[in-house]
Amino acid sequence: MNAADSCRKNGWTVGTVIQGDEGLGPEQIVITAIGQRSILAKETNDTTGVTESEWDLSFRDWEKVSE
Repeated sequence: MNAADSCRKNGWTVGTVIQGDEGLGPEQIVITAIGQRSILAKETNDTTGVTESEWDLSFRDWEKVSE
């Protein structure tokens, strides 16, 4: 399942904050756009600041934090 389909399945929309942990501590992202197959999201990172990029949600389990 692609990232856009995952968002639709879970009811996540633009502005939804989700969190996932790949084993290095939790990361939170804010969904900024949902396309046909992919999504854009902003991540706040202590090193790089806020970055927006395409995300693949398949590498960790994500859960909704807020809208």
